[in-house]
Amino acid sequence: MINAIFHFCFQKRLLFIVVTILVACFGYYSWTQLAIEAYPELSDVTAQVTTQVPGLAAEEIEQQITTPLERGLAGTPGLVSIRSSSTFGLSLITLAFKDGAEDYWERQRVVERIGQVTLPPGITPGLDPVSGPAGEIYRYTLESNSKNLMQLSELQSWVIIPALEQVPGVANVDFFGGFTKEFQLELDPAQLLRYGVSAGQVTSAISANTANAGGGRITRGEQSYIVRGIGMVHTLKDLGDIVVTQSNGVPVLVRDLGKLQYGHQVREGILGKDNNPDTVEGIVDLLKYENPSLVLDGIHAKVNELNKQFAAQDVRIVPYIDRDDLVNATKEKVFHTVMEGVGLVCIVLILFLGSARSALVAAVAIPMSLVTVFILMFFTKMPANLFSLGAIDFGVIVDGTIVVMEAILRRREEKPHEVLTEDDVMTVTKHVGRSIFFATLIIITAYLPLFAFEHAEGKLFRPMAFTVGYALLAALLCTVTLTPGIAYIALRKPRKLFHNKPLEKLQAAYRGSLGRLLYKMPVVYTVTAVALLSVLVLGATLGREFLPDLDEGSLWVQVQLPSGLSLDKASEMASEYRRVVGAFPEVSYVVTQLGRNDTGSDPWTSSHIESGVGLKPYDSWPSGENKAAFVRKLNTRLQQIPGISAGISQPIVDGENDMIGGAHSPLVLRIYGDDFKQLRRIGGQIVDVLRDVRGTADASIFQEPPIPQLAIEADRDAAARYGINVADISSLIQTGIGGAPITQVYVGDRIYNVTARVSNTVANSIEAIGELPLTSSTGAAVPLKLVAHISMKTGESTISHEQNHRQLTIRIDNRDRALSEYLVDAQQQIDAKVHYDKQNYHLEWAGTFENQQRAQARLIVVLGLVLAIMAVLLFAEFGKLRQALLVLAVVPLATLGGLLSLHLRGETFNIATAVGFIALFGVAVQNGIIMVSNINRVRAEGLSIADAVIAGATERFRPVLMTATVASVGMLPAALATGIGTDVQRGLATVVVGGLPIATLLTLYILPSFYFAMEHFVERHKRRVQPAKEV
Repeated sequence: MINAIFHFCFQKRLLFIVVTILVACFGYYSWTQLAIEAYPELSDVTAQVTTQVPGLAAEEIEQQITTPLERGLAGTPGLVSIRSSSTFGLSLITLAFKDGAEDYWERQRVVERIGQVTLPPGITPGLDPVSGPAGEIYRYTLESNSKNLMQLSELQSWVIIPALEQVPGVANVDFFGGFTKEFQLELDPAQLLRYGVSAGQVTSAISANTANAGGGRITRGEQSYIVRGIGMVHTLKDLGDIVVTQSNGVPVLVRDLGKLQYGHQVREGILGKDNNPDTVEGIVDLLKYENPSLVLDGIHAKVNELNKQFAAQDVRIVPYIDRDDLVNATKEKVFHTVMEGVGLVCIVLILFLGSARSALVAAVAIPMSLVTVFILMFFTKMPANLFSLGAIDFGVIVDGTIVVMEAILRRREEKPHEVLTEDDVMTVTKHVGRSIFFATLIIITAYLPLFAFEHAEGKLFRPMAFTVGYALLAALLCTVTLTPGIAYIALRKPRKLFHNKPLEKLQAAYRGSLGRLLYKMPVVYTVTAVALLSVLVLGATLGREFLPDLDEGSLWVQVQLPSGLSLDKASEMASEYRRVVGAFPEVSYVVTQLGRNDTGSDPWTSSHIESGVGLKPYDSWPSGENKAAFVRKLNTRLQQIPGISAGISQPIVDGENDMIGGAHSPLVLRIYGDDFKQLRRIGGQIVDVLRDVRGTADASIFQEPPIPQLAIEADRDAAARYGINVADISSLIQTGIGGAPITQVYVGDRIYNVTARVSNTVANSIEAIGELPLTSSTGAAVPLKLVAHISMKTGESTISHEQNHRQLTIRIDNRDRALSEYLVDAQQQIDAKVHYDKQNYHLEWAGTFENQQRAQARLIVVLGLVLAIMAVLLFAEFGKLRQALLVLAVVPLATLGGLLSLHLRGETFNIATAVGFIALFGVAVQNGIIMVSNINRVRAEGLSIADAVIAGATERFRPVLMTATVASVGMLPAALATGIGTDVQRGLATVVVGGLPIATLLTLYILPSFYFAMEHFVERHKRRVQPAKEV
């Protein structure tokens, strides 16, 4: 069947050449249409339920909002985990769904569940945009020499954000910094007392006098009219003319009770950039599954349009994070890696085959496999990234064509002065065709474990498995349809052939050494035992982690300040932080997001900073310094700043870690229990222990400390005596002190909140707050202090839940030590030194550690299945189970070189290097098939076992050496690559480049030797059994 296909394609070679040209053209078109991304989205399908209740403390948010929502959402179909954070004015619940869930379907189920939950009146939960941790593709600041922050914020909210949200593929545009404009009434307590008016009466009057009404239709004659009642407030004058009450028959207006002004919402956050302590930022999120390159093109066009529009107003949109930079770096890295690999493969082919013409024929498989990959990725809507394309080993891709070309070239060498006939080509092709087919299937089978990966590892490596599979199938098609025909055209005429003298001498030396080794099997057994022991030792001592760091070319730093800081003091510390970080010559910019934005959707207080740190190109850094060394240096310097603790990560990785572990860190330890005092006590002890564990770069409690609170507790008995409702007290606190919006004002297409609150001077004084008036049932003014207890207390800033249980999270940054070793050491230290009530409190490790355990467990199961499939394929090729098992038995020994190279380069065993071993197994088995199949073929011609082994192995010496060399050289650029996006492929390539030389020696010496010993034993057994049967 396989030989018939070869024959048909060879006879129709001109047709297939034309088809190939057409495929190449469409492949180029497909490449131009591919979505290109820097990093794939690794997080599971998630949905965040955000509920804002301005003014409520964390305890009230937990009790009234978070807990009811958690209970209602707990049964959502497909839900895997539920995590929440309750902080001042905000409930944030993160739902993670099973692997493979569909975003929009799951979000619809969440909306339905939310609708069934009973919440306090006026509370409306919302869902986050359909984006992911890798979705922040564009950040910018607004710069102006003449506009103030209020004006910049106005442009941001009402011009820039609506314009950018119109760009197709943009999920959301958020902002940070600046001032949010309001219509404000600053209440004067003295005037309230003078007129006997409470803050509640003022807010009720404003709320009742700022609305339009519809009166239906009326008819006058033949004309119909719509009736409108217009009472909407548009200006401060309209607001000031609202009547609140009467005093001695004279109307008391809003303007009589305080100061009317255009003010700004109470700030809860400040954005600083470099030397500018207070500016305005915009953040553009990519809609999930959109093409980032096309969306960024739209954003760039819109920004250019807006900048032209704002030029006369002295306003500029200045980007400081543009995912296009990372995408372009990825494109450049893919291009260089691919081109360098292809170039090296072609050079090696020329050296081995001795002819540029022959090398080019063999190398045709490379561009054809690549364009085929582009076409299939285009039709399957698979985005291209450095992991999916950079991991293709073009040396492996040309293995099939190498074997065919080497066989044809060998026949050409046998008939140097004769015309090569079609029968000559078909004869040698049939000798190797079946082996090539099964070898390709074996390599594809080796990649099957990647399809079984789940969650983050699946999203990272499954596209790689598809692209490698596509490329191998395309190479096989090329080998079948093109290579024999093109080789016949190129080599048909007689010509002087190049003889590679060094290779011929090496082949002769191999023949002699193999012949001697066959009769020194104890040496073979000893070498094999030493190699196997080395594999066990190296494997046991190699560090383990989930994934290597993915370099994004920038940093993201979580900075914790002392608890309870005022915004102004925290801003001073943020400026000092920016000064310290910006002083490093490697840094291009420093941005600090202090607290939360004015929309209140960030779960931070003014004691927390999120900071973006841009890095200059690595080639401009001081000689010999790398990113890891810089991070250590930066971390050391940050520890010297009084009052702060910092955790250093990267923007995308930080978001992924937050989604996976909920703590912006790859490794977290959760403490579960009900009493937060005990949780903090246990957490503090654990942090002290972890800081002494080798490999701990930072360990801290990932939760802001308790904060001071001004508690105003209603005295129900006193309130009842004065005829005052608790609701009146709450309204005064929420609106008069907290500045909660009363109503809204529409000015053109813009909407502004209206607030009525006391001045900052009053709000910052406990005594003045106590004097704020309430209205009794008799109309008399009653000071707040007579109906409420006012005191200073300490309360939780944030209350965290995991699976509906209270928990405290410790974030851990582990550097310069394998995660597996670190975890064992850390757990032992905690067990020995931390004492707590284990019945009511328990600990759980989480983060990427969980992914590592899951991936390794799944990999072990799937590898067993893969080996079984390989055994079946090998049996189908050889027809003898013992020979199939012999080829598989060499696979563990093939890991020796890969393990040794990882140790020498200081790499760990992770999912990326595991993929490298999978590729190594495939090549080792492929070479085993080529070797054993040829020995069987020669043996079938009547030679003895020893002669067949020597002749067959020597005949396949050149193709085995070529396939191994080009596979190794094809990955060499990836193994040596540095910079953005190279971390995953570097570990993978290190295994292949370091492992193939030793795997090749095993194929050339150990495999034939064991074949000889095994078949010799079988022959002797047959000779012993045969006479017995005859007797």
